[in-house]
Amino acid sequence: MDTREELAENSSIAAMFLHRVRAGRDLPALWYRKSADAPFQSATWEDLLHDVYAIVRSSEEAGLYVAGDRAVQIRDNSREWITFDLAMMMLGVWHVALNTHLALDQMVSAIQHCQPRSIIVATPQLRDRLAAVFGEIPITLSSLSTDDASKVSTDDVLQHLEDRVARIDPNSTCTLVYTSGTTGEPKGVMLSHQNLAFDAQATVHAYEEKPVDKRLSFLPFSHLYARTCDVYTWIARGSQLVLAFSRETILSDCQATTPTLINGVPYFYQKVVEGLKLSGKLDERGSLKKAFGGEIRMCASGGAPLAKWVIDAFEKQQISLLEGYGLTESSPVITVSTEGAHRPGSVGKPLEGVEVRATEAGEIETRGPHVMQGYYQNDEATRQIMDGEWLRTGDLGMIDGEGFLWITGRQKEILVLSTGRNVNPEALEIAIGSDPLVAQVMVCGEGRKCLSALIVPNPDLLRQRIQEARLWVFSKQQALAHPTVRQWFRDILDCQLANRSDYEQVGPFTVLGQGFTPASGELTPKLSLRRCEILKNYDATIQQMYEPAQVSRPWWRSWLP
Repeated sequence: MDTREELAENSSIAAMFLHRVRAGRDLPALWYRKSADAPFQSATWEDLLHDVYAIVRSSEEAGLYVAGDRAVQIRDNSREWITFDLAMMMLGVWHVALNTHLALDQMVSAIQHCQPRSIIVATPQLRDRLAAVFGEIPITLSSLSTDDASKVSTDDVLQHLEDRVARIDPNSTCTLVYTSGTTGEPKGVMLSHQNLAFDAQATVHAYEEKPVDKRLSFLPFSHLYARTCDVYTWIARGSQLVLAFSRETILSDCQATTPTLINGVPYFYQKVVEGLKLSGKLDERGSLKKAFGGEIRMCASGGAPLAKWVIDAFEKQQISLLEGYGLTESSPVITVSTEGAHRPGSVGKPLEGVEVRATEAGEIETRGPHVMQGYYQNDEATRQIMDGEWLRTGDLGMIDGEGFLWITGRQKEILVLSTGRNVNPEALEIAIGSDPLVAQVMVCGEGRKCLSALIVPNPDLLRQRIQEARLWVFSKQQALAHPTVRQWFRDILDCQLANRSDYEQVGPFTVLGQGFTPASGELTPKLSLRRCEILKNYDATIQQMYEPAQVSRPWWRSWLP
């Protein structure tokens, strides 16, 4: 059965879920644990069905929602998060999931914008803080009572929910997802039931995911990458889903549950490889597979480009590490690399039923059933991002003769030097960041005569290098300012950019003592750079780099007035 046939049969995630229950109600579906030292426990598809029913039924009895209402959930990944999501779909309510790590003002802004009928939160502290702002909106710590969930027969529950699902218009809005906002204020992306069902099923077909697969999930469900590629693909295929207890327990969770699939971001895979390297085990045969529990067959990465040295480490250990590409406005997956079709550095080929093209200016556009309905209450922003039926991604790239997509940068992030030269900073950052000693980097230079860089070192590897070189340093500040340490980073810049044009070379640079984080507002929840925030926070540092005393390297001195 291809994606179109499957979509005709199950045109919503809610319908897919009921199909999954009918196909194997007693099969284990979800694995989770209540604390870091507790054993994993499982829930069957039937268990989850009763959870969903309890929320639907109690909502109906309370008259809490009508179709088209919004419901906000601010909670970490959990069994409750998933069943609340499914229940809202069946009620025709738009689920608005917010990341628990957002600043309070960011939460307030989204809530004010979507005007929900209810808010579900994770902690009493957050409930009290939001209640001080939104006293008129019910704010609770649970998704309504589930006490009577087991008192109704499964057949009666299925009948009740099937009647609900039969009323779902596939083209009606299912969820409102606020973008992470790398280039301005977040916008609410409206996605339909069909948007999500299509993208999940097309992704499953592309990856050839199997019912026996066990996927470990740790990325926040509030971000659409994890929501579609972990939760909805799990439902589509009827496999098993493991919820990592926290980011700190991911590898121990792998040992306890032996997953076969993992979705992650480049930073996670980089840290795993670095950990094995520091322990001296990276060159041991099977060490990477063992770190993931011993049964891993495929890892997928998205959100940012992978460094080549990380790809090489996985390839050497014979584990597939495959890059994909998408954005919230496209549900989110557009292209994927698969075990049978991948190229290092490429983000793969379009999903079945998805069209992709590059404009004359090099911008990537996409068209198909995965494209959003628009931005909520923002027609102007919707018009700006749409080119007829084509979604403007804002990313620059090219499609090769074999159909592989290669992303080269962001259209809005192009730097224009005072010499008139256009520079793609992301391409340079990928090159610089491919050295393991560099944890993060941002290239600057808008309106300047040359480029500069803010570099965050890998603290563990830097400490190891300093010890091996026997440098006399007694503080972080001494280490970062040491001439030998600075020369290491100078050499990295010169080496990694050796094949770049003269105007793409980085002149002055600063080695920072702290990294960019979501908490500081310098990274999005999916760990993309928020350039405007970084430029604002490090304005004095950047200004100092361009002072005459700092701008002194002979090979680009001639660029200065």
